[in-house]
Amino acid sequence: MDGHGNPRPVGVQRAYWDVSGRLRRPPPEAVHAVERALDADPHEPPPAVEPVVVAWDGRLRARLRARRLPDRVACAVLLEDGTELGWRVVPTRELPDDQAMLRLPELLPLGAHRLRLAAGRERWQSVVLSAPRRLPAVPAPGWGVWVPSHALWSQKNGGPDFEALRRAAAWLREQGGGVLGTLPLYAGLLDEPCEPSPYLPASRLFWNELLVHTGGGSPRSGGPLDYRQAFRDRRTRLLELWRACGDRERQEVEAWAAGQPWLTEYAAFRALLDLQRRPWRQWPEPHRGGLVPEGSVDPDARGLYTYAQWLAGRQLERVAFEGVWVYLDLPLGVHPDGFDAWRFRGLFADGVTVGAPPDPFSARGQDWGFAPPHPHRVREDGYAYLRACLARAFSVAKMLRLDHVMALHRLYWIPQGFSAAEGVYVRYPAEELYAAVMLEAARAGAVVVGEDLGTVPNEVRRELDKRGFWRMYVLLFELVGPGAREPGRNTVASLGTHDTPTFAGFWEGLDIAERERLLGLGAEAAQVERLRRASQVRSLARWLGVSSEDPRGALRALFRWLGRSPAACVLASVEDLWGETERHHLPGTPSHAYANWRRRMRYALEDWTQSEEVREVLAELRRARSAGG
Repeated sequence: MDGHGNPRPVGVQRAYWDVSGRLRRPPPEAVHAVERALDADPHEPPPAVEPVVVAWDGRLRARLRARRLPDRVACAVLLEDGTELGWRVVPTRELPDDQAMLRLPELLPLGAHRLRLAAGRERWQSVVLSAPRRLPAVPAPGWGVWVPSHALWSQKNGGPDFEALRRAAAWLREQGGGVLGTLPLYAGLLDEPCEPSPYLPASRLFWNELLVHTGGGSPRSGGPLDYRQAFRDRRTRLLELWRACGDRERQEVEAWAAGQPWLTEYAAFRALLDLQRRPWRQWPEPHRGGLVPEGSVDPDARGLYTYAQWLAGRQLERVAFEGVWVYLDLPLGVHPDGFDAWRFRGLFADGVTVGAPPDPFSARGQDWGFAPPHPHRVREDGYAYLRACLARAFSVAKMLRLDHVMALHRLYWIPQGFSAAEGVYVRYPAEELYAAVMLEAARAGAVVVGEDLGTVPNEVRRELDKRGFWRMYVLLFELVGPGAREPGRNTVASLGTHDTPTFAGFWEGLDIAERERLLGLGAEAAQVERLRRASQVRSLARWLGVSSEDPRGALRALFRWLGRSPAACVLASVEDLWGETERHHLPGTPSHAYANWRRRMRYALEDWTQSEEVREVLAELRRARSAGG
C-alpha cells in the first residue's frame, strides 16, 4: 500500500528470496517473456481514476489524477439494488503529481457498486468494492471430519455422489461434530479430455455432474475409479431423467436456469464438448471463438447439463441443511481446456502457467499447468468473475479454504519454453483482491481460511491475521524437537492434508518409499530420510507417552492434544481413524504412475459410520475440545 489506500502496483519481481534464504534472480529472457504476457506499456500514464476502488467499512476514498484538478467533482454511486446516490465533492489536494483524494460524505452499504465522476466535460467511472475492513468473528464448531468426496461410496447407492456426502454430514452431526470438510466439488473434465484432479476443474462456477445423485446404483468398491466410464454412466442416467421430466418440472428447471448467469453457455459448452470429444482450441470456428449458434447441439444434450446443475444445487442444499458447516476448497486455477478458460479467456494471461519455485519438496520447482489471472484485465472486469466464483462457493460453504492464499499478493509465472525453476513472481493488487473475497464472505457470514503452508512471506500471514482470515496448522509440518508447535487460535488444525501421506503412512515411512520409487529420490538420500523419520517417530512417541510401535495410540494422543489446543477448529481425516496407509494424491506424479484422485475409500459409508473404533476416536476428540478447545 502507498499510505492512501491504493493498491501496490502490479508488476514483475526481478528477484525473490527462496526457502533457504538465497536471493534468486530469474533469467532476463524469462522476465521479458512475462512482461510481454502482461502486455502493459510501462510508459503509459496511470488512469485518472483506478478501475476498482475499495471502500473499507463503506468509507470511499478515490484518487483522482488530472493535469488541472477541478474545484468540485460530481460523484454518483449506483448501488447494487439500483439506488443512486449523489454528492458534489471538493477534492482534497494532499497528494503529489496533480493528484487529489475524493471522500464521500456517507458510508456505502456492503456490495459491488458503480462510481461515476464528472467535472466539466470529463467523465470517469469505476467499480467500488465496499467490504468490511476485517471479517467479523464467527463462532465456529470446534471440530469436524474431512472426507474425500471422490472416494465416498455406499453399499446402497454406489457413489461417489452428493447423497453420500449428505449422509456423512448427518452421521457427523450425530457424533457431535460441526464441520464436514471435503475436496473441491466443481465441474470436471472427466471424459475427453480427462483430468480427474479436483484442483483443475472445468469451471469454478458450476458443480460436478459426476457427483449428482441419480438414484440406485451398484456398489463402487474395488479398484481405482474409472472416471470416463463413471461420467458416461452418470451422463446417460441424467439424460434419461431429463427426458422423463414432466412439463411442470421442466418449467421449474427452466425458470431457475433463467436466473443463473452463464448457465446457458455452460450447458452448450458441455454439449459441444461431448460432441467434439477434443479440447475447445481444436474446435472449428465459431465454436472455438465462444459462439454456439442455434442448432449446434441437441437441445436434450444441453438440457441434461442444465438439469444436472439444478439437481446439484438442491442436493448440496440438503448437505448444508444437515446442520453442520460445509468446508470447501476454492482451487487456485481452472483447466485450460475447460469452460471458464473458454468463456472468460480474456481474463487469463497467455503464454505462461502458474507454479512454484524450487523448494525441499521439489528441487526442480513445480508447474501446475494452468494460466494465471491477468492482473490488469481482472481489474477492468471489476473482479466480477472472481466474485461470482466466491459467491458460488459460499452458497454451500460456511468455511472456504483459499488454495495458495499467497496468490492474493503474488503468483509465480512460468513462461513457455522455460523450466519451473526459471519462473518469475508477478505482484497483484492485494487490497482489491482481499476486498473481493471479504465482500462475498461477509455477505454469506462465512469463515475464510487461507492455505498458507510452505514458503509464505511473513507479510502475507500478518495480512491474513489483520483481515480476520483463519490460517492452517498441519501437524506433520509443525514437528520440531521432541514434539510439535501448538496451533494458534484462528487456525484449522489437522494432522495432514490431501497432499500429505496419511498418518499411518507417515509413521511407517511409506511416503519415503513412494518418493524413492516414483519421484527420483536416490537410495542414499532415502536411507537418510528413513533414519531421520525413525528418530522423529521415537521422539514423538516419547513426547506423547506412547510406544513407537503403537501408531493408533499416537493418533489418539495427538487428537487429545490438538483438542485441548487453542485452535478454532480441529479436523480429523476419517481414513486416519482406521489407520489407512494409502494416500489419494502424490504431488509431482503423472496419472499413469500413481492413481491420483482415483482411489476409493477402503470401506463403504455404511461400514465406517458404524465403526466403533472411528466413533471412539471422535468421542475422545469431542471430549478434549469440550475440556480445553
